[in-house]
Amino acid sequence: MIRIQKTRLLPHEAAEFLGCGYDKLLQMCRRGLIPHYRIGRRVFFTKEKLVSWIDEQEERSYTVMSFNEE
Repeated sequence: MIRIQKTRLLPHEAAEFLGCGYDKLLQMCRRGLIPHYRIGRRVFFTKEKLVSWIDEQEERSYTVMSFNEE
């Protein structure tokens, strides 16, 4: 039997994964600041997209910090 690893996260799981609050996460979704998708009214996240988004955020903050230090 082939077992597929679950990469889809519900909002409370994504909030825990990111270390932020549930309400803050949904606010970020409404503002289009974090990758997510919807099926009807339900919101879902993929772990791979969240990891990529975190990497982008780290790179962006590092670039801004480096630029400000010059």
